Amino acid sequence: MLTGKYKILVVGAGSIGQRHIKNLQALGVKQIGVVDPKLKSGKGLVFTTLKEALKEKWSAVFICSPSSTHLKIALEVAKTKTPMFIEKPLSHTLAGLSQLQKAAQNIKPIMVGYNIDFHPQFKKIQAILKRKTLGKVWGVRAEFGYYLPDWRPKTDYSKGYSARKELGGGILLDDIHEINLVYNLFGPIKNVFGLARKQSNLKINVEDYVEIILQFQNGVIGQIHMDYLQRSYSRHLKVIGEKGTLIWDLGNAKLDLFLTSTKKWKTIDQIKNFDGNQTYVAEVKEFLKCLQAKKSPSSDLQRGIETLKIILKLKIKN
Repeated sequence: MLTGKYKILVVGAGSIGQRHIKNLQALGVKQIGVVDPKLKSGKGLVFTTLKEALKEKWSAVFICSPSSTHLKIALEVAKTKTPMFIEKPLSHTLAGLSQLQKAAQNIKPIMVGYNIDFHPQFKKIQAILKRKTLGKVWGVRAEFGYYLPDWRPKTDYSKGYSARKELGGGILLDDIHEINLVYNLFGPIKNVFGLARKQSNLKINVEDYVEIILQFQNGVIGQIHMDYLQRSYSRHLKVIGEKGTLIWDLGNAKLDLFLTSTKKWKTIDQIKNFDGNQTYVAEVKEFLKCLQAKKSPSSDLQRGIETLKIILKLKIKN
């Protein structure tokens, strides 16, 4: 892959923007521009405004700004017919999405950043389900919980986008990963129910505790828990089937399988000292491959819209 030929613009130089910049550089991309009002323009490919940056021609644009700005930026980039990588969530509202779909019809690739899709153990779970190892799947449970002030300990959590409704914050949008995870495994969702509340005294104006029940079109029943409150990082996926149960402990990169035929649990995969950045590198590699081939990724604009719709049903109700 001739990555050296690409000229890529990254909009937003926060933690995720910096991560993508480092990974792009590690993959051989030499020309990387950055848009961020906090940076000083005039030195290299650094811009304080998107308008200024879009005067130049780019191979692709990475949108890594707060969620509330994703759609506005994507619409501006779409006018230039430039491929895009948009960090999750696609937006914090459905308003303007049909406009983006129309404007982006002939732009490939457009990818929404769901890095967990690229975890090596997620691929193994997909293979297990494809082989029908668990037989008929009855249900799935996913959980993510971690104390918000500990996410980025060097910054004031109360000023970040996660804590602020006006910036598209809240655990529902922040943890749209779990919705994408179960959607990716079990397909379209027929019904969604849930409660989203602010339970704590954290200095935020968004929900920090969520319980969701899902009914998939294929009959599988799902449950998702999300919170900003657990002091110890917790992230699990449990799939319950007629022939067995599978548990994925993402925090420890460990896959355990129970089969009714043996009535025993067995660790079928564990990655010691797993570097989570590998998933971000893998998703960027996939984007660059799609950019070279001018094709759509699996995590495309339509996937981003479908998962966002599920989340916003709960946002609106609660």
